[in-house]
Amino acid sequence: MNINKKRLLVLSFINLLIIVHITLWYKFGCQKVGTFSLNGVVSLFGMGLLNSAAAFFIFVVLMTAFFGRLFCGWGCHFAFFQECALKIFGKFGINPKIIHSNANIIQYVFLLKTLTAIYEFWLIYGPPQFHIGLGDTQVMTVDLPRSPIIIILFVLFDAFLFIYLMGSRAFCRYVCPWAPMLAIFDNFSFWRIRKVNECKGCMSCTNSCTMGIRVHEEIAQYSVVVNTNCIRCLACTNACPNGTLSYRWSLNVISVTRRIQWLIPQQRDYNWYYEIMLIFCGLIVAYYTQRWLGSFQTFLGAAWGLCFGMLIIKFLDSSRVPLLETIQHKRRFLVAGLITLSTLAWCWTTSTSYDIRLLLRGNRYMDLLEYERAISIYNQAINEFPSNNEVRAALALAYKMNGDYNRAITEYKTLISNNPDNAALHNNLGTVYYRNGNYAQAIVEYKKSIQLDGHLTAAYGNIGLIFLKQGNVEEAIPFLRKVFPREEEMLKYILTLYNPNQEKMDRKGG
Repeated sequence: MNINKKRLLVLSFINLLIIVHITLWYKFGCQKVGTFSLNGVVSLFGMGLLNSAAAFFIFVVLMTAFFGRLFCGWGCHFAFFQECALKIFGKFGINPKIIHSNANIIQYVFLLKTLTAIYEFWLIYGPPQFHIGLGDTQVMTVDLPRSPIIIILFVLFDAFLFIYLMGSRAFCRYVCPWAPMLAIFDNFSFWRIRKVNECKGCMSCTNSCTMGIRVHEEIAQYSVVVNTNCIRCLACTNACPNGTLSYRWSLNVISVTRRIQWLIPQQRDYNWYYEIMLIFCGLIVAYYTQRWLGSFQTFLGAAWGLCFGMLIIKFLDSSRVPLLETIQHKRRFLVAGLITLSTLAWCWTTSTSYDIRLLLRGNRYMDLLEYERAISIYNQAINEFPSNNEVRAALALAYKMNGDYNRAITEYKTLISNNPDNAALHNNLGTVYYRNGNYAQAIVEYKKSIQLDGHLTAAYGNIGLIFLKQGNVEEAIPFLRKVFPREEEMLKYILTLYNPNQEKMDRKGG
């Protein structure tokens, strides 16, 4: 079987495993093993958590140090979409030109962003305390867009449009944040594409390289491919008609003594102001994509920005041609641009709003019991969106959990003034009064809650609890009967709470 078909088959199998994993996680609740992602570097060094993502990160780094960037060629799930795009383009006789540009500096920006995220974790939580939790996952609701259609559109258009404009494996060469890091470890690998027979200079290897490496030149100079962009896809070994190349291990001195190679290309196809425009477009669209859709889409947003930049460059290159003729001859670029603009506009209008993202971010700190941090984020949201009652309710809860009952009361009163018929709000306000020791006012709020919703059993139970705490068992029983249909359950509850152990009663009241 052709090596390219084998690689596509392996990538298809990996994506199938991902689908099975997601199905087991969300559909069947099998959550013993979390996500597999190179984002595990944040889990490991930021939080000290050795989860499945962190273990996966360690595995990929070690594999790269030994075998080179084999994972990029044979294991990356996004490589599957790029391979499929190339196959489909080939069916229509389209061979996208590989663009060489310093715009791949965007990769280093993303890598730096990841490192600063680790540093931010240190600032918030202190030095990481290492522990194992394979089932803990980094998937955060705040980072996921509302509609899965948006994800599908981003994947499809980034795979096809990006490759069409920037060449094969454009995502790997320009926006993948892990490429610069893996390139460092690739320098130490002794498994490389090596010269095993005489090279006749046919350039079949270079023409087949999906990463745009001048393979024949490196073979002529070093007898080995030293470029850290090499992803060991083995397309060059398959294309060589003379059997010159082979993927082998060898203690070649060039692998040890040569200087560290980086991903910044030695040659570029455009002048410096085009390069700056490409970088600017990539970064600015990535920034706003993250703001609108969350960090889950940042890398794909950068690809959109680079596509915009390429469309502008191609338009400027054809600026000597009259506009009407440009539209006729460059129609495919205009169509691609309209599709891009339309899709981005749709993503913007259907994305999770900024106030909800702040709310979800604050909720995350509530789950971590970081109440002060959550309060700060909720207040930020309230300052920008004062009419958002959902955020205000979360802020009131955070104040209550943090023991700041006076501020919690203020927030709940504001909520009730906006929605006076909400029984749950009166019940929550009563609970704050209870915790603050104001039993009389707590009972007033609980009774208001019951008047608004006679089926709110929590309010009945809370009133019964206060009467038990005050020693009024007879007054508590009518309310507790609303909570416990069976008499023996109610009596057991009373016997559990109605005793001198004040601490136990307080704990139950909370």
